Amino acid sequence: MSQTYYIDGYNLIHHSPELAQLMRRHFEIARDKLIEEIIRWASASGQHAKLIFDGQGKRTEASQNHPNTQNVEILFSSKNKTADMIIERAVFQSKKRDDIIVVSADRGITDLCMSKGALVMHPNGFWTTLNEASAETSRSIKHTQTTKMGSLEDTLDDKTLSHLEQLRKNLEK
Repeated sequence: MSQTYYIDGYNLIHHSPELAQLMRRHFEIARDKLIEEIIRWASASGQHAKLIFDGQGKRTEASQNHPNTQNVEILFSSKNKTADMIIERAVFQSKKRDDIIVVSADRGITDLCMSKGALVMHPNGFWTTLNEASAETSRSIKHTQTTKMGSLEDTLDDKTLSHLEQLRKNLEK
């Protein structure tokens, strides 16, 4: 079952202790870190996400600094719209609302989306999911790096191994 996460980007940043603290010093860096985390999570998990930020543009537009990946679409709302409005419209237009997970702590949008059949996830829970997925990926990479890889000799058949052994002996003479 393919689900799509509609994530209110700034709402998630405000609910992440790490990103909220970073945002007070470096707004754009905090946003970029969130985008990178979402892309990494979606790539590793195969999940689909639409990461939506309240913007100042003339129209709803994709981020120029972060091209969309296969599983993640990054949008900035126009000055006349909010991320909540984009999420609301997506839920209303969807034929499969039960395949949508809205990530926001905004009670108005979450209640509305739930009443239409979408699932809702609080940003704290979603941030925990991202952190757990990142930790699991790190553990998996570390395990792969520390697991003894078999030698090339282990992959060769007896005839080839014998031939190489003979070549080695000839070179030593």
